[in-house]
Amino acid sequence: MKQAERNLVLLLSDMKGFTARTSGQTREENARMLALHDALLLPVVRGYRGRKVKGLGDALLAAFDSPTDAVLCAMAMQDRLAAWNSKAPAGERIEIRIALSQGEVRRSRGDLHGEAVQLALEAEARAEAGEVLLTDAVYLSMNKTEAATEVVGEVLLHGSGRIRLRRAVRGADPRAPYGGRALARLGRLPNPARAVRLRMATESALDFARKRIVWAAAALLLIAAAAGEHVSSAIGNDPLARAEALLESREPLAALVELDRLADSPRAQDAEVQVVRGKAEHALGQLGPAFADFAAAVKQDPRALDDGAISALAELLDAEAFPAVWRPALLKLLGEQVGRAAAPVVRRLLASERAAARDDALHVLELSGSATNADRIAVARADLRDPRISCAARRSAVRRLAVAAGSEAEALLARAAEARACGSVEARDALRRRQGAKVAER
Repeated sequence: MKQAERNLVLLLSDMKGFTARTSGQTREENARMLALHDALLLPVVRGYRGRKVKGLGDALLAAFDSPTDAVLCAMAMQDRLAAWNSKAPAGERIEIRIALSQGEVRRSRGDLHGEAVQLALEAEARAEAGEVLLTDAVYLSMNKTEAATEVVGEVLLHGSGRIRLRRAVRGADPRAPYGGRALARLGRLPNPARAVRLRMATESALDFARKRIVWAAAALLLIAAAAGEHVSSAIGNDPLARAEALLESREPLAALVELDRLADSPRAQDAEVQVVRGKAEHALGQLGPAFADFAAAVKQDPRALDDGAISALAELLDAEAFPAVWRPALLKLLGEQVGRAAAPVVRRLLASERAAARDDALHVLELSGSATNADRIAVARADLRDPRISCAARRSAVRRLAVAAGSEAEALLARAAEARACGSVEARDALRRRQGAKVAER
């Protein structure tokens, strides 16, 4: 089914020496190599809110809404492979080249079409292993402070015209040629070796299961034929259902392997698939990728998140490992899009030991219209009792109390005024205003 055109950033990668390697390896060795490729790179793509469009052997095509996310993702992919290759035996090293383009594309039958796809192919053909090439359209749209680039050539357009190509600048460290900053933003990623072992074991089990199904079906048909009956059997084989069951059994890595079976199908971007993937990533400590999947699900359907997903999102407010660059987006997602449904679990964070988590939780409650006078007082009380809190945060707590109603707020202001610490002057001023207001009321 043909869909409307969208402006997207495309990331195209392929593996150096793939044909030569596959011709000299067994079928199992080739399957293991491709499984390792996916285990290393797909978590990075998901972490930067990318969507795998398709994979053809060693080639990967992914789509992004943000040019900056796409460039950072490409750099993080190269850094992850460089770190892996520095420790891996020669037979398990993987080198790729990456090209990025941007433009109007249309989706049809699970694939993308348009000039941007052709430009990505032509740019990728000019890239060397370890490089990240991007067209001028990507460069002009991205946040240029995130990545230094240099001009390397041009691509001739069909008919007339040309587009300039740029290359992300590499550093001197062979284990982190792009500095490692983009990769570090994703936090802890899953162990690729373990993911490969699990995927290969799952493939083997599925092959055996398929054979058993064929044998069982044949036996049933023979029995039915002997009885003069027609037997039909519907055998459940849905990756999403299996992933949900594995997640319930506390096997998040196995759940991700199941969901990766949907990567080449239109279902990969369904809201329910993204929610289950987000839960599995959260369980593995992949906080950035988990948030990206939850946010993508909500973008499609604001009602997509269940209680488990909302709880996982709320936990990110209290997670020091969650990338700070995405924290504003997390607050907006919980406060404005999830809204009041998030209030019960977010409210529990008002008692967190971390001042930043308390502040963020109250911010979410304010955005959703769920914050109460008691919530504001609870955060101010915790802040004023926290010996590690900054001077600015103490003053902020006093300002909250100044506009809060009730005798408890007034008592806390009195204690802050007597403490002769940061905020004491503001507390005394607030108390004088309260007294003045009481006199005026009489």
